[in-house]
Amino acid sequence: MPLLGHAGPKSASRAKTIDTVAIPFPSGPVTGELAATHTIRTLGWTEYVLPDTSYYYYHADLRITTDIDLRNPKKLQVVTEYIEQKLPREAPMPPPAGWELWLKDVGVMRHEVVPVKCWVNHKLRIITSEPPPLVTGEGVMMERFSEDDKLDMEYRYWGYLEGHPAHTPLPDETHTEAMDALKWSYTDCLLPSARPAPPPFAPQECQELMNLLKSFDTTSKNAVVVQTRIVARVLLRVAQWRQIYYRPHKPLPRDVIKGAAETRIPFRRAMIDFLIGCLCLGIPYVFMTRTHYHSFDEESGLHTAGPMLMLSACACLVAAVILSASVTFLSLPQLDDVARLTGFLAILFSASSMVSSVLALFRYKTDIDRSVVYIGGEGLRHLSRSRVIMSLPLVFLAWAIAAFMTGITFYSFRGATVTSRVEVRHPFESYTHWAVVGTLGALGGMLFVAALLARR
Repeated sequence: MPLLGHAGPKSASRAKTIDTVAIPFPSGPVTGELAATHTIRTLGWTEYVLPDTSYYYYHADLRITTDIDLRNPKKLQVVTEYIEQKLPREAPMPPPAGWELWLKDVGVMRHEVVPVKCWVNHKLRIITSEPPPLVTGEGVMMERFSEDDKLDMEYRYWGYLEGHPAHTPLPDETHTEAMDALKWSYTDCLLPSARPAPPPFAPQECQELMNLLKSFDTTSKNAVVVQTRIVARVLLRVAQWRQIYYRPHKPLPRDVIKGAAETRIPFRRAMIDFLIGCLCLGIPYVFMTRTHYHSFDEESGLHTAGPMLMLSACACLVAAVILSASVTFLSLPQLDDVARLTGFLAILFSASSMVSSVLALFRYKTDIDRSVVYIGGEGLRHLSRSRVIMSLPLVFLAWAIAAFMTGITFYSFRGATVTSRVEVRHPFESYTHWAVVGTLGALGGMLFVAALLARR
């Protein structure tokens, strides 16, 4: 499994002709489409086919990059008309020095082509939809954007460079920056600092990636393209890490990774997640953003599973109390069938909570040992196995408390005490029943108002 892989749909195998630049080592038979090839070559376009069968086109004279399939005559005509007729009225062409234009297709229909332009600056590492100014300094240009905008544009830039690594050379300082990020991360793994955020790479990832970047032959064009892609993915991971730990209130843009369309959850999976959420009382959703939280031990200098350990310990303690109370409850006289059943259920749920607490700790330790930080893995769209396992102690504990309280309620309202052969005395009178119901309603109203005030 690749260290920095991205899951995305793969396009079909494309034709390899004399006009196509395959990066690297294209395989398969040479096929036709000569008319489209000559048309693309005549108009000044060069096609780059990457090893994952993705492709893009670059116009060296106009400095335009596009992901639109120009081998389709209709799409080629739309792009040509847009560049020749509409684009000169919207922005200066060719782009100013240091800039290039990126054309994307935002059409919704299958055969619809709607070109949208973005401006790319490799020196400033930004991608913006605003036309670049004709005369400006780098400092003046960057002062227009806030820190959040700079992080978003940098993330967009590395995503763009990952999907388009063949037409522009990689600056030397970018390679050095990626190596410095890996060395810094490796140092934090060996000598943990006082910062609460863990490093973005695991020690094994740092070693393998550094050795991989050092092993490339800079004289080979194919090696340079692969090196550019790896550097872009390393810096993408760093940008994601910065967002997760230093800007969690605002997500990164989702229109970055080439070919990574927005995933749709199948209906069957959505129904399964809904049923699991209902059975687990919605508790797994609490662990959506908390499965990787941990504390920092200043004395030992190590990151520990503080919150998770405390949560499991509290769940075990409360479950033990419920288990003892349920056993005592079953020893009460004159229990009816419903109360006795709820008592047995409380014992089973409390015991399951204690056992699942141990399983959750083992699962948490496995996740911590597997990687330092999870970026780009399990998303927040559906429930994962790890989140369900970590929420089981609280889920079983909630059901144990509910079963125990149900048994107490049934015993209080339906139980009876036999004082003699002819006298049966109920422990509560009818007015007491209504008093309990009114008290529960008042408490529920107070909790509801408190929840509304807490959300403001």
